Order: sequence, then C-alpha cells, then structure tokens
Amino acid sequence: MTIKLWKVFDKSLKVVAENNLSHDLTPGSAVGGGGIPRPPHISFKDASALKLPRMTHHDTVVAAVPRRIYANAHAYHINSISVNSDGETFISSDDLRINLWNLNIQDQSFNIVDIKPANMEELTEVITAAEFHPISCNWFMYASSKGTIKLADMRQRALCDEHAKQFEQEEDVSSRSFFSEIISSISD
Repeated sequence: MTIKLWKVFDKSLKVVAENNLSHDLTPGSAVGGGGIPRPPHISFKDASALKLPRMTHHDTVVAAVPRRIYANAHAYHINSISVNSDGETFISSDDLRINLWNLNIQDQSFNIVDIKPANMEELTEVITAAEFHPISCNWFMYASSKGTIKLADMRQRALCDEHAKQFEQEEDVSSRSFFSEIISSISD
C-alpha cells in the first residue's frame, strides 16, 4: 500500500474580463459563454489604443497536489497514520505491522512492530489502530482486535514487539457472547 502526502489548497480561477475586442464580444461569445467570438473589425491607429487584457476572479476551487509519496511498505490496508511530536517522523500501521517513517525519506521505513506469525493459521489478533504520544516522541500505543492497548517505548528496542505496558479490561466470561470479539475490536 502507498501513503501519499497531499497539499490541499483553494485555487482561484481567473478569466479574461476585458481586452482589445471586449466591445466586439457578446455574452454568448465571451470566455466560457459557449458562443463563437466575432472576427475583429477594429484597426488600431496607434499603440495607445491597445489595452492589456484584464483578468478577473471567476471562481474558487479546492485543488490537491501530491507532495510526497511513500510507497510499498505495507502488504495490507493501512488503518492508522500518526505524526510524531518531533515533527520529523510518523508511523503507519496495517493489520500486522507498524512502520516508522522519516518525512524526508520516502523510499525507506523501519518496521517497529511485527505481529505476523510464521504460520498465518496461527493468527489470533490484528492491529486495529496506532498512535504516537502527543508529547513524548519515543512512546506510541497500538490497539488490537482482542481489545488490548499496548504502550511501546522505541528507546528500549528497535523492534517493539514486546510492549512496555498493556491495558486491558477483564471481561466476565459469563457475559461473553458470539459478538463479543467483534465489539471489542470496534471499541478500541
């Protein structure tokens, strides 16, 4: 999967409002009017009779331009992107991995969490969300489909598969139903 960083902005569209042939144009033949301009029948006697075309605001549209493209780091759909408080890095997560990116390096990322088992039949949980701490740039949390939230510290290890702290709510086995696991993964 690919991550694209976009620049979104308001763009002003301008049209020619006045030129040397302005009085020879009808509203139907003006720019965007759908008509055909009449051929000019004016001859200019000197340069002072010439006018520069005047542009006026016509409309404002929202435009988007890709600024950076971070490609091919995820095999599954990306479920979270979180910018670090250091302003230089961000994480992206899919169902099985979390990658650390530098905003200025588009072709390289570092895998910091990998919960993919050797045999996919042994898969018991997936990552549902990931987010950096709002102030401490070395801490991040990720939630799983089992309803747990794991806090990880990037200072401890390069691969943060072993979390620093785990948060989970003990559930009453007597109240467990068919939909409990689904509800648990949605409520992270």
